[in-house]
Amino acid sequence: MSSIDQTKPSPARMYDFLLGGKENFEIDRQQVQIVLQDAPEARDAAVINRRFLAAATGYAASCGVKQFLDVGSGLPTQDNVHQVAQRMVPDASVVYVDNDPTVLLHAQGLLNDPRTGYINGDVMTPAEIISNPVTQELIDLTKPVALLLVAVLHFVPDGNDPYGIVHDLMEQLAPGSMLILSHVTTDEMSPVVSERISRQQLAVPLNLRSGKEILRFFDGLDLVDPPGFVFTEQWAPGKVLSADASQPLKLRCGVAVKP
Repeated sequence: MSSIDQTKPSPARMYDFLLGGKENFEIDRQQVQIVLQDAPEARDAAVINRRFLAAATGYAASCGVKQFLDVGSGLPTQDNVHQVAQRMVPDASVVYVDNDPTVLLHAQGLLNDPRTGYINGDVMTPAEIISNPVTQELIDLTKPVALLLVAVLHFVPDGNDPYGIVHDLMEQLAPGSMLILSHVTTDEMSPVVSERISRQQLAVPLNLRSGKEILRFFDGLDLVDPPGFVFTEQWAPGKVLSADASQPLKLRCGVAVKP
């Protein structure tokens, strides 16, 4: 791992640590501990978010979607998008996108699968993701694609136009494509916790948004309802699960179809 900068934390490795993974460095663990001091529920929130990713991916595959573009995919772990999708649709193709070299290094084992590709890309530059040769080879943009932006956009500040990023990506996809999105929310978050998180000097700061602000990412799309726009622990195909009142750190989520 000599090519990996171990002095700077990364969201992918921090998320890996929260999920109980081992592909992280001391700097990542230190940053996570800073978060956990003010929001000890972050670990549970990460696990719940991962369940949403698997459930939403399975739903998209059950609807006949055979192409998946996972932007900000993070490190390979259990129930990756390609594993969930290909269990239901064996010929499904998946492109993972991340700007962390650690992710690309650990993705090498997956590259033996001709239907699965990884690219070095950044959510901040959506045009480069779409134009990448791997995307062009594995994704047919004339057919529906499931775009996954799971626990990614809260790392994009308002000044980088997160709404424009989502619009630009969805604009390139065919009708019938799906947006699978989750985002940390201030809804039902204690004002004290919200203030502490906002005050933290994190190397990769969170941009907290209300449910109303997060719902804007789905503008122009048809939300799958039920479950509609809910907390991650509530999302299930065709129904709405109970909210967990004991979980003060929550993510809002939804799955929507491009008309």
